[in-house]
Amino acid sequence: MSKLTVKREPGCADKMRKFSILVDGVSIGSIAEGETLHSEINPQKHRIEARVDLCGSRTLEIDGTHDQCLTVRSGLPSWHGAHSLYKVFIDRKGYLELEVNNEN
Repeated sequence: MSKLTVKREPGCADKMRKFSILVDGVSIGSIAEGETLHSEINPQKHRIEARVDLCGSRTLEIDGTHDQCLTVRSGLPSWHGAHSLYKVFIDRKGYLELEVNNEN
């Protein structure tokens, strides 16, 4: 088994909401601002995404043959105004950002 670590960066948007982390479409837990989620995954390719309500991140494919560390953050800038409406109604898969973090 390999270890998957997901860190949530602090940000001004969605402070009070938890993000769900899904591996191959199945929730492995939720993560609040500033928290870290650890999970064991099978040594194979996986599709990872983060969700909050009807919005989320684009799907990220990872290789589960070794430990992975990911970072999730809100895709909204601090001045989100009309931009947040675009993210909620048009670009729902861009509302959150999920990326591989090379630092474990």
